Amino acid sequence: MGIYCVIMIVRRTVLSLTALFVLVLTANVYFVYVIVEERSPNIETNNEVVVGHEDRNIVAPSVINKLLKPEQKTVYRNATLSAIQKIKHMLLKLSSEYYKVSLSYKQVLNQLLEDLKPSVEMSTELWGTAHKWVGAREIVPKHAPHLGSVLRTLCSTKIIRAENAQQQGTQLKMMLTLLGNQKAVFKPQWYSRNKVIGGPVYAGKDRHNAEVAAFHLSVLLGLRRSPLTVGRKVNLRREVMPVATNDLLETFYQEGNNTCFYGVCYFCGPNQPVCAQKDVMEGALILWLPPEYKLKKHRSPWQRTYKPQTIARWEVDKNYCERIKAMKLYNPSTGPRLLDLIDAAIFDFLIDNGDRHHYDVFENVTNSMVLLLDNGKGFGNPHRDHLDILAPLYQCCMIRKSTWDRLQYFSGNALSTSLEALLQHSHITPVLSSLHFKALDRRLLFVFAAVEVCFEQRGRERVLVYDAVR
Repeated sequence: MGIYCVIMIVRRTVLSLTALFVLVLTANVYFVYVIVEERSPNIETNNEVVVGHEDRNIVAPSVINKLLKPEQKTVYRNATLSAIQKIKHMLLKLSSEYYKVSLSYKQVLNQLLEDLKPSVEMSTELWGTAHKWVGAREIVPKHAPHLGSVLRTLCSTKIIRAENAQQQGTQLKMMLTLLGNQKAVFKPQWYSRNKVIGGPVYAGKDRHNAEVAAFHLSVLLGLRRSPLTVGRKVNLRREVMPVATNDLLETFYQEGNNTCFYGVCYFCGPNQPVCAQKDVMEGALILWLPPEYKLKKHRSPWQRTYKPQTIARWEVDKNYCERIKAMKLYNPSTGPRLLDLIDAAIFDFLIDNGDRHHYDVFENVTNSMVLLLDNGKGFGNPHRDHLDILAPLYQCCMIRKSTWDRLQYFSGNALSTSLEALLQHSHITPVLSSLHFKALDRRLLFVFAAVEVCFEQRGRERVLVYDAVR
């Protein structure tokens, strides 16, 4: 009799614990559902979904299938992992056409090589030429016969003033004023060419060579929205310190035979200096835009959370792009902004820049382009391909026909070959390591695969956009 009572008690206990477990599990799933489904999609408030799973799944699929209605399942589906799997699968069956060399790239490359040849003597009057190039949709025109002369002038013109670039920035840089009152931002060298930056895609300091390579890649791809950038070596003691402002000069000091400084910025300080080789420091020099063009910053709809346990909505919501297109700013029928962001995503994926948390446009300029500024987080790790950078492309399944055509010019490893040829003109060549050039060609194949997935899902005619505003 006593044994029978014990058995009954154990059974009741097990049943009670099971019921409690189901109740708690149901409540947790409902709680996640409320967070994901009811919070506003207003991107400017940076809505986030908080989870604690390392594999970035909100809830196990088996639980969702049992507890949610079919129309609710897409809310919890990890859109990033699902899309990446499809792209990788498509990569394995890409048409051989994507591996063949297209002769079309030679015409583009030869034109750019011709433009990069200095055509006139160096002169501060060339600043005016560069200013006239800038418009609502481009920083460099399709044909710029004086481009090489402007870049050479940027490399060599005397520095007449040096100051902190900005008080609140996160990266160390200097604002230099060149003869002729032309401003330019100087980003110093932190790493050797072969340094591989580990960690998340946004890890590490800005890479000066990434800025140089990104500018040349932008013109190569017809995305002429990156400011003119050159590699330049400056003598800190002779060229910078005599014309530096006091607050900048105070951060200079000598470490053995090397001149070092740490500048003024959010993360700058004596514990994070950058040092020259003796007095000579290599860096990227970026031409400042004309003063009449004021920049307006927007938070990217595909911004990362920068928190390991916090996932942005775009990472898990399969229908995220539809929510974005419902906003007037990003509706394709009202302007080119969304297509610009898709162009930028392709560009960023190729250079491995996963740090475009904000983007800039020209203020009070109709249909302003999305500028490709701050590319210093590119080219950090040639061994990894962060496919989630392509989220605007594979979620919206839209791409400009002109962008798609241009990308296909560089199939068959022609992208790395062409960029390497352009960078031979740089004052700091070699700009990239051979591994980074190989990564470019590999990533371009992933872009082709992503677009092919879209073709398969939506049809070619719905994916390619004949956009009147390039």
